[in-house]
Amino acid sequence: MNVLFVIKGNEPYVSQQAQIELAAGLQKQGVKILLTGNFSKEVEHHLKDLNIQYKKVFPLKSIDKKYTKDFQKLVTDHNINLVHFVDGKSCRNAIPVLRKTNIKSVIYFGSASLHWYDLSSYLTYLNSNLDAIICNSQFVYNHVRNQLFGKNKQKAIKIYKGYNPDWFQKSTSKDLSEFGIPKDAIVVSLVGNHRKVKGTKYFLRSSYHLETDKNVHYILIGEKTQQASFQKLRNQSPIKDQIHLLGRREDVISILKSTHIYAQTSLEEGFGRAISEAMSVGKPIVMTDAGGCTELIDESSGIIVPKKNSKAIANAISKLINNDDLRQKMGENAKHRIETVYHINDTVNDTLKLYQRLLNS
Repeated sequence: MNVLFVIKGNEPYVSQQAQIELAAGLQKQGVKILLTGNFSKEVEHHLKDLNIQYKKVFPLKSIDKKYTKDFQKLVTDHNINLVHFVDGKSCRNAIPVLRKTNIKSVIYFGSASLHWYDLSSYLTYLNSNLDAIICNSQFVYNHVRNQLFGKNKQKAIKIYKGYNPDWFQKSTSKDLSEFGIPKDAIVVSLVGNHRKVKGTKYFLRSSYHLETDKNVHYILIGEKTQQASFQKLRNQSPIKDQIHLLGRREDVISILKSTHIYAQTSLEEGFGRAISEAMSVGKPIVMTDAGGCTELIDESSGIIVPKKNSKAIANAISKLINNDDLRQKMGENAKHRIETVYHINDTVNDTLKLYQRLLNS
């Protein structure tokens, strides 16, 4: 089985580690993988360590005729049986090549932003030439099925995006004194590039309603999280000097390891990469009822609160701040849940079964 695995590649390794480890796991199962994307030196280093064959081939624009030709040469030269897309732009340019071939194709989808009335979606995720749409949660699966009609509903396939706590063992904990955080503080973190759907303002506003005598610090990480509106929300907080807006960081896992509680206050989440990472390093979760993310935890590993409710978020965070045993136990259970329910090995096995079914149909 020869599979062309197509990702963006132009992101930090940790952001796409789950997809690359999926490719590595499939390779261990006997699938011949060729990975393509716009890889940084960091990503290339990891690909070499994983012994994954790769080529730096990627589209430069929405419609890229050169990429289409390069893609056609790849599938021919490597006798590709199946293409696995994790990038919409690449799919848009590549799918015409597959139209008159027997090559099967699948695409990964991880949000609720796909709509049947959006004509541009028929160039990618809803393209009739795709054989399956891999949905990373039950929430996303239900959404995608609702955008499909008739027999096409069968194209939606639920395969959870698995993780592995072992990936992060080598990351050392960050000394948070670099940010002015004392060792006795309880640290609450949120990671996410600023977009309205992330509900970041509700995280910051939750600091207005904390009920605890303990020394609490907030950490906010992600692109555009240092913008003026967040600075204003911080300055209005009774613990304004204990809120740290760090912007984009390359050491997110190390920082997460040194925190005590992870919060995600989104308005909508397909599943939640940052939540999975926080669970993998043993952190209890406070999250809003924002969709697929709620499938990640159970009552033993986190607390779910209503969306857009800063006081409810604060109450859940306060509960964990004030109960050391509960906080520790929930963190342990969160990590165990990744190990036993959402492990990358299950993702590999489910994906391989999908490949086999498509190629045998």
